[in-house]
Amino acid sequence: MTHHVYALKNPRENTGTSAWKPWVVLVALCSALGAAHAVEIQPYATEVLFKNPKYGETRLSPDTRQLAAIAEISGRMHLVVMDLDSRQMKSVAGFSDADVAWFAWINDRRLVFNLQDRNAALGEQQGAGLFAVDADGSAMRELMPPVRKQAKSAALVRVVYSARYLHQIRNTDDILIFRATSGKKSADVMRQDTRTGRMTSEVMGITGDIVSALADSNGTLRALQSVDSGGRVLNWYRAESGADWQQIAAFASVQAIERWTPLGFSVDGKSLWVSARIDRDKAAIYSYDLAHRRIGELAVEHPDVDIIGGLHLAPKNGELLGVTIEADKQQTWWFDAAWAKAQATVDAALPDRVNRLSGDVASRVLVFSYTERDAGRYYLYDLGKGSLVELFATYPDLDPKRFAKTQFLTYAARDKRTIPAYLTLPLVPTGHKPPLIVLVHGGPAARDHWAFNPAVQFLAGRGYAVLQPQFRGSVGFGSQHFRAGWKAWGLAMQDDLSDGVRAMIEQGHADPSRICIMGASYGGYAAMMGLAKDPGLYKCGVSFAGVSDIGLLFSVSWSDTADSLWADFGMKNQIGDPVVDAAQFALTSPVEQAAKIAAPLFLAYATDDYRVPMVHGEKMRNALDAAKKPYEWFVLLGEGHGMMLAESRIAYFHRVESFLATHLSPTPQGATTTRQ
Repeated sequence: MTHHVYALKNPRENTGTSAWKPWVVLVALCSALGAAHAVEIQPYATEVLFKNPKYGETRLSPDTRQLAAIAEISGRMHLVVMDLDSRQMKSVAGFSDADVAWFAWINDRRLVFNLQDRNAALGEQQGAGLFAVDADGSAMRELMPPVRKQAKSAALVRVVYSARYLHQIRNTDDILIFRATSGKKSADVMRQDTRTGRMTSEVMGITGDIVSALADSNGTLRALQSVDSGGRVLNWYRAESGADWQQIAAFASVQAIERWTPLGFSVDGKSLWVSARIDRDKAAIYSYDLAHRRIGELAVEHPDVDIIGGLHLAPKNGELLGVTIEADKQQTWWFDAAWAKAQATVDAALPDRVNRLSGDVASRVLVFSYTERDAGRYYLYDLGKGSLVELFATYPDLDPKRFAKTQFLTYAARDKRTIPAYLTLPLVPTGHKPPLIVLVHGGPAARDHWAFNPAVQFLAGRGYAVLQPQFRGSVGFGSQHFRAGWKAWGLAMQDDLSDGVRAMIEQGHADPSRICIMGASYGGYAAMMGLAKDPGLYKCGVSFAGVSDIGLLFSVSWSDTADSLWADFGMKNQIGDPVVDAAQFALTSPVEQAAKIAAPLFLAYATDDYRVPMVHGEKMRNALDAAKKPYEWFVLLGEGHGMMLAESRIAYFHRVESFLATHLSPTPQGATTTRQ
């Protein structure tokens, strides 16, 4: 995929905790990480590959004098803060029964964070809640109790709330949050004092259900999107805090091609940066004139992919510094000369990697660096010292040299549509064409990325080639590619996957007698449907949380999508109408086509999945039994639409490994080779 980004019309010249052990390696800025060398390669054990990370998110304080990170201490994830001048570090938030999941700096002295429990299944989570703490560990405050803590007091409270952080408010300890109310589709946007907990609403006078909100660099909420009772998307704006909200745009639906989304404010506050499609297929960044209520000049575009976000705005004045784009790999285009120079310096020191920069180019920059073989590691670039110091790797026990490389490619579907894809060839070459796993992403309005994927590396390490097609209906590759997947479940979307298999066979990347299709959610649906539609192509299928009956997406009242804006205004357009399209649903639902399946199928479902409830699996199992078709059945107790527990992931992939080995005969476990 060719990378072309067109800059703004007038851009600048573009030129004490022992368990946490940063400061590992010093890398000279003029050197690379080191040349590759011959190594003995063995795949990692499932127990190692699917364990939890040792480190999580890491961020510099606004003044870059402190570094905060999520780090494992005594089996739990703590929020730790280090003074970068003294290198004194301490845990500022840690719990015996929960893990810090996410955090942000409110200002140089205070942080906000939420929780999860890595020792509990997904269906047993208490709810993230929201908390604040000073950088020295004092003045901790529970801003929003976890959902289940509120539910225990149901006799005393009438509603249960959840909160999501939106933005800090300059020169205060206050923040903006989305506050969602149980049983309602919309969220309020509240200003909350993180020391007293006091909240006030910021959205009085808005019509419809609020779906997104945008603050300026001062933290003043000034733009909103809502959806009214008729499904129209409304854009709102106000000049300053306390001013009346004004409706500045309305679009017929969430699918309206002309709809634009606010992303940020200009320095003078007189215009917005918006993502829009103005007589074009790929979304791009434009300016929007607030005074005249119209789209202005094109600012940034890419010929191959949508730009729907990723703006880097200066925290002090909101100046647009750059934009991050998701092409075949993630890339950042800097308009600011100092940031462009810093990016070039880091890229030269850490070549062939995605290097994401944050911080302050006048002092210190934090670098998160990753590849498809490296889950990621953090570096501190001190511009004053001219040094790049490796702090830590998120998975310090995993050696990138023991993982396979992933390449981006395209192939032609039968109707000549170009399908982007990622291909990972086996870690251990055998001299023969390898078996192929078609790994189908969920969504389907989603996409894969060039990044470390433990499932891909699990398969490649055991002798399988892995194809990840970005079939029509995937997002990020333009409106035409996305809309070509509307009402195409089991039809053209499914054909894209099979066409990818045939392309890999023709190119010599796959043994035509050893092909399996695998996925979760929509990917699980595609795995089941692939066996029914192309029984001569696939030798087996693996489905986790797969949709077995499309009609159930509309009729299961306890699904988390049943009473949602997506159900009201999106599903019928993108999937189909259960009444009008009933015949198509029957033709393209695996449960109705089970008799056509010939190859063995591995079916896995979770007891607490409220996105694709267990009834999908039970109906599919009954249909396979009635048709006397071979399958394996696996249930994950307590998990939901995904797997929180490392034990769940390990158990699932152990079963998958055995199933695939039985039906595809991969490279024997433990085989080794030498690779440069």
